[in-house]
Amino acid sequence: MKNGFTRIKICNMRKTKLSTTYAFIDASNIIYGARAEGWFIDLKKLIIYLRSKFKVKKAFFYYGKDSGDYKKEQFLKKLESFGYILKVKEIKRFGAKSKANCDVDLTMDMLLLINSYTKAIVLTGDGDFAPLFRYLISNKKEIIIISSPKRTAKEIRSLVGDKHIDFGSLKYFLERKKRGRP
Repeated sequence: MKNGFTRIKICNMRKTKLSTTYAFIDASNIIYGARAEGWFIDLKKLIIYLRSKFKVKKAFFYYGKDSGDYKKEQFLKKLESFGYILKVKEIKRFGAKSKANCDVDLTMDMLLLINSYTKAIVLTGDGDFAPLFRYLISNKKEIIIISSPKRTAKEIRSLVGDKHIDFGSLKYFLERKKRGRP
């Protein structure tokens, strides 16, 4: 029986070793989603949560930046110090509107890294990602979505079912407290 036990133990160790989780964060979707609900995300708490809850090995953060904005440059340096892998794109301006369009970058990374992870925690509710998620699920990837239900497309919710986490339910853990407040 000792040999049988050893074999089972080795198989379990291999399975655990091969299970890798990455997080892909659509920054504008979650930042504005939390703001729309009246709170701000503490991004240091977010990465701690992702690592402790899901054992995330890599957390990719997709963000639009304005090179002329010193505060945003400092913000990005801080995120990097927390352990995020930054995927930053310059903001394009169209009159009064500005946009970075990081969705394609997030999609490409999820596809290019498909053999590197078994589970993806994706922080977005954008319906444009539905075909990507369908493809990944058909390729045996576990997809967990964390987003605001108000800002999550019906296609995404029906696609992932109970693997959707309401971002608002994490407010207690992730809310950024104002300075000076207990």
